[in-house]
Amino acid sequence: MVAVAFLPATFTVLACITGSLLLVLVYLDNRKSRIDDSINAFRRHIDALSPEARRNSVMRDSDD
Repeated sequence: MVAVAFLPATFTVLACITGSLLLVLVYLDNRKSRIDDSINAFRRHIDALSPEARRNSVMRDSDD
């Protein structure tokens, strides 16, 4: 009977450890996205446009 009472405590500890590890992994994964990623995505989007379509965006960018 003592061994059966030990099982819920073991699963609770394992669930807490697993949940904590999952939170740490999500936090570390979200840290990887930076402002540079957004800038690069914007530049790729502009590069994918036709020259006529991106002329206004390029002209606005060079005015800065």
